[in-house]
Amino acid sequence: MKLSVVLLLLIVSLDAIALTMGEAINIAGRQRMLSQRITQAYILNGMQPEAPRHKRVLTRSVQEFESNNKKLSAFHQAKKIRHQLKKAQAEWRPFREISLQPASKENATKLFERSNTLLLEAHTYVIQLQQLAKHSSAELINIAGRQRMLSQRIAKNYAAKLWKISPEDAENQLQLDLSEYSSRLNQLLDSPLNTVEITRNLRKAKDHLKYARRGLEGKMNISEKRQIQVTTGTTDLMLRNMHIITEQYTDLLNSREHL
Repeated sequence: MKLSVVLLLLIVSLDAIALTMGEAINIAGRQRMLSQRITQAYILNGMQPEAPRHKRVLTRSVQEFESNNKKLSAFHQAKKIRHQLKKAQAEWRPFREISLQPASKENATKLFERSNTLLLEAHTYVIQLQQLAKHSSAELINIAGRQRMLSQRIAKNYAAKLWKISPEDAENQLQLDLSEYSSRLNQLLDSPLNTVEITRNLRKAKDHLKYARRGLEGKMNISEKRQIQVTTGTTDLMLRNMHIITEQYTDLLNSREHL
């Protein structure tokens, strides 16, 4: 029994040692994205309960958020900003509780509101991690990671609008997010730290954004059900591509740390 406890502690310790600052910023940035993805999946599950994919996305995203919390809690290089991580985790607990309840418009409205508060606390933690890193590549990880979040907040606001649970300024927020996503792409493309592969993936992201705009602006002559599939499918492409780019920037910071 004692041996099992020792082995478990050793595994946890090795995980903490293995986590670099770049990886911590990347993981913390995913928490921002997951706050929006969970809400989007919850709303879509309420709109289309017959589609099993939304429930799967919801379950996996909640599990990932929990797993990421444990990794970040074990990251000793960020001890001095542990208070901010705890604030984000305190917001997570009631958010998680609602996300596990049966889908309804009432619960979705509550989750929508809490997703914004959780996002703010998670974002503050990312910024503080970036400041601890003290390198320009850390900012690139943060920005690229925020693009992942924007892809899912765009989809969240779109779904909330369709289910008629969004606040009055939802359309304005949607347009602001699209604008920020575009301007941040240009900012990343201008970075002198970019590799050929990073630049290629950023250009893909521009194509994804262009296609997503068509669906979000109702320029496709298709049914609402098909429009939801196309729009959420495209924002998922945006998410996956920006995740690859975020990991590429993480590698840049990791290579600096190992010099």
